[in-house]
Amino acid sequence: MKDFIDKAINSINWKVGKFNTLPIVFGTVMAIIDVVMMSGTKMIHEKTLSSVWTPALILLYSAEPLVFLKSLNHGEMVIMNLIWDLCSDILVTLQGVLVFGETIKGLKLLGVCLSLISLALMSYTDIP
Repeated sequence: MKDFIDKAINSINWKVGKFNTLPIVFGTVMAIIDVVMMSGTKMIHEKTLSSVWTPALILLYSAEPLVFLKSLNHGEMVIMNLIWDLCSDILVTLQGVLVFGETIKGLKLLGVCLSLISLALMSYTDIP
């Protein structure tokens, strides 16, 4: 059933050339939820954030299936899940490197680059 959110989404042209950016937008929204939840959890573990925030993190994380459900009105489950996973992996990796000072080198860095290529392939529309 289409609601006002679907109507607003459908009113925008999400195509850039032969790429459909809408699945990436949904994947990025879900990945941002992952990033906030994971960083908050890490900070609680490191005692740099009070455990009082745990319920808020759980509540935020519980919104993710609702975003995923909405994404299914605009794409297939298989593609949406893959894009969500790729976006989450990329954003959480960036956060680990930029915020928490973790490092990634060598073949693991190549793996991140391949994730970016995979994301582009998943949004390409001329592939059957």
